[in-house]
Amino acid sequence: MKIGLVARCLNTSHIRGMGRYVFELIRQLQSHDDLEWVMLGDDIMQPMTIPEGARAIADVFEFRGDRFHFWEQLGVPLRTYRHDVDVLHCTESTLPLWQPKPTVVTVHDTLMWEELPPGVTAELYFNRVMPAALTKCAGLITISESSKNDILGKWPWLESKLTVIPHGIGNEYFNDEHSRLPSTLQSQVGDNPYVVYLGGTLERKRFAWALNVFARCRIGGLKLIACGFGEQGRCDARNNLPYELVNEVIFAEFLSDEDLISVYKNAKAVLYPTLYEGFGFPAIEGQAAGVPVLFSALGSLVELRGPLAVVLPPFDLDSWVGALNSIISEGVNSDQVKEAKAWAAEFRWAVSAEKHLDVYRKAVSSGRQ
Repeated sequence: MKIGLVARCLNTSHIRGMGRYVFELIRQLQSHDDLEWVMLGDDIMQPMTIPEGARAIADVFEFRGDRFHFWEQLGVPLRTYRHDVDVLHCTESTLPLWQPKPTVVTVHDTLMWEELPPGVTAELYFNRVMPAALTKCAGLITISESSKNDILGKWPWLESKLTVIPHGIGNEYFNDEHSRLPSTLQSQVGDNPYVVYLGGTLERKRFAWALNVFARCRIGGLKLIACGFGEQGRCDARNNLPYELVNEVIFAEFLSDEDLISVYKNAKAVLYPTLYEGFGFPAIEGQAAGVPVLFSALGSLVELRGPLAVVLPPFDLDSWVGALNSIISEGVNSDQVKEAKAWAAEFRWAVSAEKHLDVYRKAVSSGRQ
C-alpha cells in the first residue's frame, strides 16, 4: 500500500504536537514491509523530517494561489495522481474537495470552525467547501469522544464514517531510567523543586492562571518552568512578569522529546489549566512520567483522568493552590506511579498507529469497490 500523507507539520525546523502525531504514524508502522509513504509539504526552504529507516519519500512543492488554499485543493490531488498512491491521509483537519484517490482525514477538533477569521473567503472555504469534502471522504478520524461529539453536532450525517483513535505517547515515557534536565535549565533551577506549565501564550491555555497559582504557592524556593512558547512569546511573557516572579519563572526554549521527558520526570507537578483541547498530551505524558497533573475535566480532558490526575474546578483558584501545596508537600507513592504508568500505556503510539492502518485498508477497499 502506498500512502500519501499531508505532512506540512514535518516540513518545518521544529516539530510540535501535530508533527509528533504524523511522525509516530510512520515510525510505528515501519514493521509493515508492504507500506510506502509519500510525504507532501509546502515549504521549500525547510527540511522534511522523515523517521529513520522509513520507506518514505518527501515531495515538497509550492503551488500558485496558496493563500486561497490552492495547494490543498489542487496541488495535493494532482500529486496523488503523480505518485499513484492507494490512499491519501489529510492530517490537519481539512482536505480537498476533488478526491481522485480514496481520502482519509483527521479532524482534530472543531476550533477552526468556531474561531473563523472574518471574511467571505474563510466562510466559503470552511462552511461550504469543507462540509462537502468531508461528505465525500472515505474515512474520518478524530482523536477523542469529545471531538467526535463536536463534529457530529455540526455534521451528524458523518457518523457512519467517523472513527475515534486517541493520540499516543512514546515508549520512552515508560522506562525507569533517571534523566537529568538539559544543562541550560539545570543551571537556572539549581537544587530547587519546580513545577511545569505546558501551553504557551494562547488565551485558552491560561498561562496567567498558572502564574497566579504558582505565585500563591507557599513552598519556599519553588520554580516554574514554562514550556511551549515561541521566541517572541517568551520575550513578551518574560517582560510582563510581576517583579517578584522574575527570578522564579524559567522559560524553556524548544525542547526535544528526550528533554521534555526529563523535564516531566524531575518535576513535582504539571500545571495544565487549559479550557479546551481536542486531545491533551500533557495530561497523559505527565502521568506516564510519574508526575501529578493538575487540570480541569473540560472537553477531551474528561477522558484523561488517570491515577495521577488532579481534577479541579476551572475557576476555583483556592482549590488549585491548595492542591499544588499538598502535592509538593506530600509527594506521590510508588503504587500511584505504577498505576499511572499502566493506565497511560493504553495510549501508546503503537496502538494508535495500528488503528490508523485499519482505516487506511478500509478506505482502499471501499475505493476498489
